[in-house]
Amino acid sequence: MGHNKVINSVDIKQTRPYRLVTGSDDNCAAFFEGPPFKFKFTIGDHSRFVNCVRFSPDGNRFATASADGQIHIYDGKTGENVCALGGSKAHDGGIYAISWSPDSTHLLSASGDKTSKIWDVNVNSVVTTFTMGSNVLDQQLGCLWQKDHLLSISLSGYINYLDKNNPSKPLRVIKGHSKSIQDAHRLHHVSSLAWLDEHTLVTTSHDASVKEWTISY
Repeated sequence: MGHNKVINSVDIKQTRPYRLVTGSDDNCAAFFEGPPFKFKFTIGDHSRFVNCVRFSPDGNRFATASADGQIHIYDGKTGENVCALGGSKAHDGGIYAISWSPDSTHLLSASGDKTSKIWDVNVNSVVTTFTMGSNVLDQQLGCLWQKDHLLSISLSGYINYLDKNNPSKPLRVIKGHSKSIQDAHRLHHVSSLAWLDEHTLVTTSHDASVKEWTISY
């Protein structure tokens, strides 16, 4: 229970006390305590679809991202609203994905406004804005922060390695799908990209294929 429309995203707090959060097309997130997980309350801070929910690695906070262009930060234990990144808007377009830094201090976001952004969550400010282009296919539908690597996914199906030192141009672009990448399952949560190990990446796409990538650094 907790939603009256399709659920788009779910994540579980990896530290005690355990918590679970979901995001839905009913414009709400839902907060659960457990295990076994039981519904506690609905979070109605967004005005459009909630596309992505993510707990920070340390479990102290979780974030929700929505088609309304907002990102809200909450207390990981109580579900209390801490802040809205960027105030009334984090992006000029809908936000499709978010991913925390390994140290839980920063957040990467991907948006239909054709940008990805790094946020310093502690001070509620944008650190870096990656402008991915001006074409419709440059909309950013997914992202993943894995150790020192920041990746985003374009509507075109391209996987972009983001460069914090040169936000206007990716370090590298991997091309392999013929249609947009939609979704893949990571070991502990749903994301746009899936790491099987340090050098093996898995993606899925609307072209009805699942691709396994061998990454060399």
